Amino acid sequence: MKKFIPFFFVFISLFLSSNVIVAGESLEYKLAVLNAGGFVPRNHITVARFRSLLNQLSDTYIEDNERIADMTITARDLLRKAGIEESLLNIMGGLNRLFSEPLGNQKYAEYAASYVVLREKGYSHLEAIRGLKAILEGMGIY
Repeated sequence: MKKFIPFFFVFISLFLSSNVIVAGESLEYKLAVLNAGGFVPRNHITVARFRSLLNQLSDTYIEDNERIADMTITARDLLRKAGIEESLLNIMGGLNRLFSEPLGNQKYAEYAASYVVLREKGYSHLEAIRGLKAILEGMGIY
């Protein structure tokens, strides 16, 4: 439980700061701005990419779009604290590729946390995604 409290505070502070930065904008636009580290036009390609990823991820995972976005931001920021730079697009895209078809009963939070752990252990983005896929295959879920 002790690890959850700091994680929770990181989550809340990131959520509040992301809402202040681009209040009133769509979730996919907020993600595009955070991904870029600053302003992006509303019709930027990454806005459409985030919209597509959110739709696909919400079909596979039980969390809603806001929770998926929040967990992705938290994962990215935990990686940054460990000295690892990874974009929101890469994290979401990688976790989107774990399943060949939408299952609708998986927990994004668990896979995002596992991804962070693997990255902190020295795995590259691609190695972490491949490792998660291998675990799923071994369990017969993939």
